Amino acid sequence: MPKFPGIKGIFLDEDPLIRQSSKGVKGISIPGCGLKKSGLKKDESAYINAKYIRKNSPKLPEVSEPTVVRHFTRLSSWNMCVDSVFYPLGSCTMKYNPKINEKIASLENIKNLHPLMPVFSIQPVLKIVHDFNKVLCEFTGLAEFSFAPQAGAAGEFSGLKIIKKYFDLKGEHRKMILVPDSSHGTNPASSVLAGFTPVEIKTGKAGMLDAGELEKFISKDIAGIMITNPNTFGVFEKDIKKIAEIMHQNGSFVYMDGANFNAFLGSAKVSDMGIDLIQLNLHKTFSTPHGGGGPGSGAIGVVESLRDFLPVPYVKSSGEDDNNGNDAITITAMAINNSNDNKNKNCCRTFYELAEDKKYTIGRMAPFLCNFAVVIRAYAYLLSLGRDNIGSVSEIAVLNANYIKKKLGVILSGSDPFEEGFCMHECVFNDKGIEENGISTLELAKLLIDYGFHPPTVYFPKNIHGAIMIEPTETESIRTLDNFIKAVKEIRFKTKKSKAIKSPQRTKVGRVNEVLANKQPVFRY
Repeated sequence: MPKFPGIKGIFLDEDPLIRQSSKGVKGISIPGCGLKKSGLKKDESAYINAKYIRKNSPKLPEVSEPTVVRHFTRLSSWNMCVDSVFYPLGSCTMKYNPKINEKIASLENIKNLHPLMPVFSIQPVLKIVHDFNKVLCEFTGLAEFSFAPQAGAAGEFSGLKIIKKYFDLKGEHRKMILVPDSSHGTNPASSVLAGFTPVEIKTGKAGMLDAGELEKFISKDIAGIMITNPNTFGVFEKDIKKIAEIMHQNGSFVYMDGANFNAFLGSAKVSDMGIDLIQLNLHKTFSTPHGGGGPGSGAIGVVESLRDFLPVPYVKSSGEDDNNGNDAITITAMAINNSNDNKNKNCCRTFYELAEDKKYTIGRMAPFLCNFAVVIRAYAYLLSLGRDNIGSVSEIAVLNANYIKKKLGVILSGSDPFEEGFCMHECVFNDKGIEENGISTLELAKLLIDYGFHPPTVYFPKNIHGAIMIEPTETESIRTLDNFIKAVKEIRFKTKKSKAIKSPQRTKVGRVNEVLANKQPVFRY
């Protein structure tokens, strides 16, 4: 009998902190400020605008430090996370985050930075942003990136705003964005928010966009196409260059949703595919935590002709340079190669500043420069891999996904809608193989929790019936994948409907009414 991680052990009951409160208990003590009460005015409104002064003290828990630590530690044991279980969310790249990233992001001179510090005091920080920009340009073949968008969808929105402003300045009021049904679900919403009307294009049976089908939609009303590549089916768009050629002949742009960049990181350049704009989800591809809604970074990259449209501010370099303006690229290459060359001792003659002089900028997308905590983690991830190993990220990710595709393709017979050929970084199945047992996709997902695996993405993409979407990433071992496959096999052949409808049964909270939980969430006791 195969052994699974499973859910074992104990779940301790836990009251809200306010219920654990005891009057007068304090977890911290704050040192005196040195001022005497006699030296202060009695009325606090002399210091603070009266409208900001509380009428009553806030109802905060009065608890000790051990109580707080134990409370949150016990709560954390109720949840699944990428540090505790295999987390195969398709289309989301929930990979394990190496702890070296966290160590670097936690250094005192990084975690205590303030975004309003003067530029002369944060030169190393600005240099990191500047150099990482050059690295991404090298990976993609594009001209420049902005780190202002703080989520993937925000990156999409920024790119579409750039496209809109480009045509507005030309006096062309193009209204439509083409969106294949294999694109990410946020693409149509981003199009609408940017002032466009999304037009859906159906993909072919092989899960790819057909260039001939695309031509039927071409008109002078089309501003661009938003194409996810590899697409949401986990299939590489083989006609991407032909698609780009058709769009460019119409004077339209090709926007690529780069959330699936994990599939060819270090192996191919999007500029060679004819891509004009792309957002890279640093919090996915480049291994930074993105649970709980953040933090994120949807870095937006563009071709040379669109550089002046990027958000502001941006990091601008000036001053002496021993390498004809390519100092940052050389230094980054040295770092990636772990070089000890003496040249990098003289690398800091360049002065970095925050500039807003982009002629056609779409303006600010965030209050400050970027979400630096994500940028530094992403950069640390790449440097720790080294130039020679970066390409192996996508190679292993694709190998792992195809391993699961082939193994589960046998177990879930007839469930692979794209059985012929290979997938990229993720694979997708329909529910045909499990519905024969009377088990639904949702029930499969809930059953996997009891086996100690986080469920894969389910019911997405929407055009795959009962979709089960799996992305193993490059960080999972073959042992983990085999255990996951065995769990699916056991569910497929040994689990009865009566058990399935009650799962999960070993978690702190069992089966819940998810619709009701979303419509009527309980935030307080």
